Amino acid sequence: MILNVENLHKAFNKKTVLNNLSYRFEKGKIYGILGRNGAGKTTLFNCIIRELSIDEGKISLIENKQERELTFEDTGMVSASPVLPEFLTGYEFITYFLQFNQGNQVANEQKVIEYFNLFNIEESDQHKLIKNYSYGMKNKLQLLCCFIRNPEIILLDEPLSSFDIIVSHDIKERLIQMKQDHIILMSTHILQLATDVCDEILLLKNGQLTGFDWRNDNQEENEKYLIEALKSES
Repeated sequence: MILNVENLHKAFNKKTVLNNLSYRFEKGKIYGILGRNGAGKTTLFNCIIRELSIDEGKISLIENKQERELTFEDTGMVSASPVLPEFLTGYEFITYFLQFNQGNQVANEQKVIEYFNLFNIEESDQHKLIKNYSYGMKNKLQLLCCFIRNPEIILLDEPLSSFDIIVSHDIKERLIQMKQDHIILMSTHILQLATDVCDEILLLKNGQLTGFDWRNDNQEENEKYLIEALKSES
């Protein structure tokens, strides 16, 4: 399975953000996308999930040599700014979410608890109103929903920036375990996070993606190269 992005162009008020961007993302890999603020990382993700229309180009899925358009079921995105029903508790929301996505009239209580345990969400927090959750807790819930849906293509927009070190470690391990069945794209500002979990790292600058070879194991040299590369963005 391949996510094919071909000659993608997107502009806002005559300002070009994505400039004939092309790349093929393969199943079984985690791709880290690094770029400066405003480089277009979130715009790229929103074009893939069809939250934004594209000006030119195409985005398609290639399976068994057959090419088709993406559907809602193909993609799932964890946004940097979670939008959740704050009038529900976390437990109520995940219960309803499971019912909706698995077609069950009554969600299995043990299954709900298993999902919460996966993200180390304490029982006391499960029964709080979402409006009283911290930013990090809301992000946990959003990521949990994406895991429940289990789409072929997972888009993570700054996924671990608000998590503590224990949860970050658990989620990184989970992503590595599940990558063989998915195409995972992750935008981040944190080079160490990208090198920890990604199979390929791409720089988004001047509206295009370019490869970044970080495998020399010299973190200081990598960071220096990355800073200089991104500084050169016009």
